[in-house]
Amino acid sequence: MKSKLIGIAERILFGGSILLLFFLLFESYIHIPLWMQPIGRMHPIMLHFPIALMLLALLLEFFRFRPEFQSQPFFQNFSRSLLLFSILTGLIAAIMGLFLSQEEGYSGQMLNWHKWSGAGMVFLASLIYAFRDYQWYREKVAKVGIGITTLSIILAGHFGATLTHGENFILEPVLANEVKMVPFEEAQVFDHLILPVLENKCNSCHNSSKAKGELIMTSIKTLLKGGENGVVFVGGKPEESSLLTRIHLPEDDDDHMPPSGKPQLTEEEKALLVKWIKSNLEPETMLVSLPESDELRVIAMGFFNSQSSEPSFDFSAADPKTIQELNTSYRAVIPFAKDSPALDVVLFSAANYTPASIEELVKVSEQVVALNLNKMPVTDQDMRSILRFENLIRLNLNFTEITGNGLADLAKLKNLRQLSVSGTKVDFVSLKVAAKDFENLQTVTIWDTPVSKPELETLRDEFKNINWVSGREDLDEDILQLNLPRLSNVSNIFKDTLTLEIGHPIRDVEIRFTLDGSEPDRENSTKFVFGETVLSEGKLVKARAYKEGWGNSEVATFNVYQNRNLPDTVMLLSKLSRVHPANGSKTFFDTEQGTFNANSPAWANNWAGFRGNPMELLLEYDEKVEVSSVSMRVLVEPSNVISPPESIEIWGGDDPNSLKLIGKMRPKQPTKEGEPYIELVTCEFKTITAKYIKVVSKPVEKIGDWSGRKGAGGLLLVDELFVN
Repeated sequence: MKSKLIGIAERILFGGSILLLFFLLFESYIHIPLWMQPIGRMHPIMLHFPIALMLLALLLEFFRFRPEFQSQPFFQNFSRSLLLFSILTGLIAAIMGLFLSQEEGYSGQMLNWHKWSGAGMVFLASLIYAFRDYQWYREKVAKVGIGITTLSIILAGHFGATLTHGENFILEPVLANEVKMVPFEEAQVFDHLILPVLENKCNSCHNSSKAKGELIMTSIKTLLKGGENGVVFVGGKPEESSLLTRIHLPEDDDDHMPPSGKPQLTEEEKALLVKWIKSNLEPETMLVSLPESDELRVIAMGFFNSQSSEPSFDFSAADPKTIQELNTSYRAVIPFAKDSPALDVVLFSAANYTPASIEELVKVSEQVVALNLNKMPVTDQDMRSILRFENLIRLNLNFTEITGNGLADLAKLKNLRQLSVSGTKVDFVSLKVAAKDFENLQTVTIWDTPVSKPELETLRDEFKNINWVSGREDLDEDILQLNLPRLSNVSNIFKDTLTLEIGHPIRDVEIRFTLDGSEPDRENSTKFVFGETVLSEGKLVKARAYKEGWGNSEVATFNVYQNRNLPDTVMLLSKLSRVHPANGSKTFFDTEQGTFNANSPAWANNWAGFRGNPMELLLEYDEKVEVSSVSMRVLVEPSNVISPPESIEIWGGDDPNSLKLIGKMRPKQPTKEGEPYIELVTCEFKTITAKYIKVVSKPVEKIGDWSGRKGAGGLLLVDELFVN
């Protein structure tokens, strides 16, 4: 006789299985609210538990029919309970996984295989549990069911590992050893130089199985297509390429790529991507066809040389106990390569750093070939300790406190090949003097140092055997141009009046501005003075900065919006896009504005999206208000079928059940491909007094013939509404 607890668990399993099947079949119609997303993110933590339990339960089920176990009630009851419990935990993990899949960045066929194999594991195990006491359920039937269920567990795990770690994750170590190096003479620019960098550092998140941000970077075709935020690079224009912007952000920045915790691009790899985008070469271009002085070819030679001549060492390995003692919470001592006696040392915490942090490594000084002191308070005095590492081939001193004096001492390291001194006070003179003494130095990284662009060219001319990596100096203009002016008001949305505040990061800058949409200039436009300009309605502000000895800034454009009638209650009556849920009904009056800059979190977080169904909002006021217009701030990106609304209807009245149509309009639609922009769409109507305002805005049903994606449904993205 089954216990009451078993009966409850069986009913939960039945209801949960129906719920799981419902989620699978209708997931495109389901929106997971923000407060439930942490539940989905517990999926990676939860999933290992039911897998282990279910494999154990299936193993017991496999042996259940043996005579010595059939006569044991405890074995039969325990195996039943274990199977039921494992299915319940598997069900919970599967539902968590479906919640997680609703977040941005999870898509593709591999995700579908993972969903259905994981759910199949739950359904198959449930069938075994449901029929295990039937007369026809015998040993052969049980073993078939156990085999199929075990296979679904293995497949679900494999597809999950592929989603998390990239394709061929399991076989990657074996397959990597089989990769044949392409000789430099046969190498193509993209396939053999750029693509390997993307494969190692980017493709685990941007592949056909896990296209984060709808961006796939596995081929030149998919890379050129871009992602949901548009193209990621513009050939010949590195300054307009978001790919370069993201990889050069600080690692702790939310927009930095690859994300913190993932393998990071080296300075050489960053420089390689900059040169590649700037060169705007055809992907099939042969490296050998480039001039010998071409910067891309020079960097490529360094890559191919390093790949083809892996260093070998004839010294013995260090004592494992010594290595274990040297590993601390702020210092890692790890093998330089598999089965190599050489060691790679990384120091982590500047707060815990002392000169002894290097001195203590003298016990393994012969084995240390790579030393990373990035952002440590290392001084010239510490160079004496570093000189003990006679086999050092790679030294990272980025953002340390060393000067040219310390650099001269390093020339005594005869095996040093790679030196990074970015972000230090090392100057041109000290680099030029030291470069003469280095015997085997191949690469020096010197971005963000006092070395000027002409001095850099001198170093490259005089020391052609050294690859001087200077990061993004090619993005800088010869003429120093002023930054854009910026709006300094706490918010650009106001109710009654706004005293305009325009600022600039550089002192004593003169700012000229306009409010009529014209381009500001120094002769005819108003000079900005703090406290003198008071606005009583929304305006488009254009401003430009001027200062003697500097290049004029570009024109900065920003809007200030008036919102006289902020509603007391906002009710969202329609379904949001699961990719752009923003902040739900609060989005439209939270003053958090979206952008179309792919490098800003506002792109993903602050736009409320609608596709396939209209945006319907009901605004309620505690007291009657006078209203004559409703405006909405929308994003327009023709290349990605993000369009203004096809139509807008405004309804008003004092009873939400009997509202009258008070205004309607059909905004102008794009007629050709173009750059993204933000538009303020305003529906004006005869002034009314009401307690309720309903806004109905319909996305474009079918994009016109002008688009490469004609016939597709448009996406409506809105971040703020203004009721005046």
